Amino acid sequence: MALLGIRNTMDFPSGNPSGNPSGSRFLSAGEVEECIRDASDIFHVLTPGGKMPPEIISPYDNIKRASGGLDGFALRPPTIFDRAGTSSFSTRVYREWLKTGALSYSGIALPGMSYMEATGTFRLDSLGPGHYPGDYFLDARGLNRTLASLADVALREAVKQHLTEGGDERLHLSPSGGNKYFCPPHPVADMIIRGSCTCSPPAQAGFDAACRRLKGIWSEDETLEEAFDDVRARISRAMGIETQHHVVLHPSGTDAEFTPLLVGAGMARILGCSGVVNVVVGAGEVGSNTPNAAGGCHFSQFMPNGNVKSTAKLVQDFENGTQVLQLKARLADGTMVADFDQLVLESMKKAEEGQRKPFFIMHAVDGSKLGSHITSRELVLEAQRRYGDRVLVVLDACQARTERQELDWYLSHGAVVLITASKFYGAPGFCAAALVPDSASSVLKEGSAVPEGLGDYLTKFEVPSVLQGLHAALPSDTVNMGLLLRWTCGVTSMEMLARLGPEARDEAIRGWVLGAEKLIRKRRPQLELLLGEASEGRQQPSQLGGVNSIIGFKVRSEDGQRLLDAATLRRIHQWLTQDVSDRLPSWATELERRAAAVKCFIGQPVDLGDFAILRLAMGAALAYELGEDMGRLETALENDDRILDKVELLVKYHDPLQSTEQK
Repeated sequence: MALLGIRNTMDFPSGNPSGNPSGSRFLSAGEVEECIRDASDIFHVLTPGGKMPPEIISPYDNIKRASGGLDGFALRPPTIFDRAGTSSFSTRVYREWLKTGALSYSGIALPGMSYMEATGTFRLDSLGPGHYPGDYFLDARGLNRTLASLADVALREAVKQHLTEGGDERLHLSPSGGNKYFCPPHPVADMIIRGSCTCSPPAQAGFDAACRRLKGIWSEDETLEEAFDDVRARISRAMGIETQHHVVLHPSGTDAEFTPLLVGAGMARILGCSGVVNVVVGAGEVGSNTPNAAGGCHFSQFMPNGNVKSTAKLVQDFENGTQVLQLKARLADGTMVADFDQLVLESMKKAEEGQRKPFFIMHAVDGSKLGSHITSRELVLEAQRRYGDRVLVVLDACQARTERQELDWYLSHGAVVLITASKFYGAPGFCAAALVPDSASSVLKEGSAVPEGLGDYLTKFEVPSVLQGLHAALPSDTVNMGLLLRWTCGVTSMEMLARLGPEARDEAIRGWVLGAEKLIRKRRPQLELLLGEASEGRQQPSQLGGVNSIIGFKVRSEDGQRLLDAATLRRIHQWLTQDVSDRLPSWATELERRAAAVKCFIGQPVDLGDFAILRLAMGAALAYELGEDMGRLETALENDDRILDKVELLVKYHDPLQSTEQK
């Protein structure tokens, strides 16, 4: 039953506890209680009479109990629910406060504060009972400062906790404090971030916005309905979308597949179709669990609503069921399949054989894991010409690197568009949205059958009330606070970039892509651009800046004889996020140790079959920084050079590093 405590050593600058620090006086228990209550809505004052284990009650406690003093106070954030969790949360808050929030003397006497881990109770230290029983010798200003600093730490810790909730196991933290992609749920100041194609820690501006949002919800300045509606409206404004649409928020880009599946299944039932064929293009370059979600299958044992191993149905029943057709767009050597549009159409025609009347959900992709634009507008028009109402197009734009005009084109042609804020826009993983054009929303408005399992992923809060059929069918007894705060981080980044303007944004993106590709070319043969020499500028008109801002590159073994596989690159990817300087062998040089100390996030490896690649990706934060001042490009590219230095170093010392990891 630990008692954690600290007393501010600067309480008495004279060193004489009997002295009276400026502003200190005896405060009554009522005055202290008022200070605590005014400091934060999450502080809960404990008054005498509450039960406490006898072994941690001091004689002074007995005096206070007999005379109307306080038993201390506890943290009761309204979004941290169970008592066991609250106690654990309070312990984290106190330890973090000791590290980062405790104040130093600045002319105002500060109270000491102790914390009883067994009860989750905070106690204010004073000189003891005053002239009258129940008094505390404190400075009101110092008390307010101390309480404010504790409340601030509690708010930040709550945001950090919520950012890891409301999703699947990819959000879960390891003992080292990072998720599956080694990203922590808080801003980091000492990292080079080029991993926006995979996952990012939150930017400071977004994290601060999430803190403000949670504080507003705690104080009831904003309702949950208002907060979710606000996020949806801001997404549409920041992206500048003109086509009338509705925004359904999702915990990840993977389960965002459930919205077009629900729309398509509803349309198929109305048309009397025999089944649903969901065509996933760019297999291997889109989310690894996309095929499962596209088929209406749970893809993780952990549900966003907290359930585990759900078996609830996610798709309606049809005569021929729901079939997923996966089409790879790339050959084993990394080049694109020729006439891929035609392959898609031929595959759909073949899938129709043997079925009475299938309904097609056909994916298009603008911005795969490699940043590729995989399908064309012509494919969309031809599929709609052939199948009419029996096809629903889905644009996978989850990288969120797509120009507004391209999004509008797809929405205006009846396509559901999937986006995320946790890729290009750098929100912490994961947060996504399905943009449903009004022209395709009738089944969601009119109450088409909603499978029970959808409630494992969505609540009423994520769905606008105008889609009343879907909205009414979803639960309201749970709130995905994590999703709300992750999207708050993301939409903050979207708005910052929108304020920058398209010209400055595009110049920044193009300048970085050209510069970073040049750095990789200089390192041949050990590093090689995926698309070779002809990729300079990587023109891609549908994407922000008119270029592909995800730069994939191959990595060769030190002897140059082979391309490294995915398993090796996964180890290198992890080591890039760590300071491994002390794990290098004794013969490594001081220069090499400095290179090994650099910590950076880059895109996780993508397995292309015969080999795998790593990725450098431009994110919105860097685009904003360079867009404000292109003079910063040189510094940005110097950081990219440091990343590439470390990649080559990790290849050189791969075996010694792996051996230290196995010990």
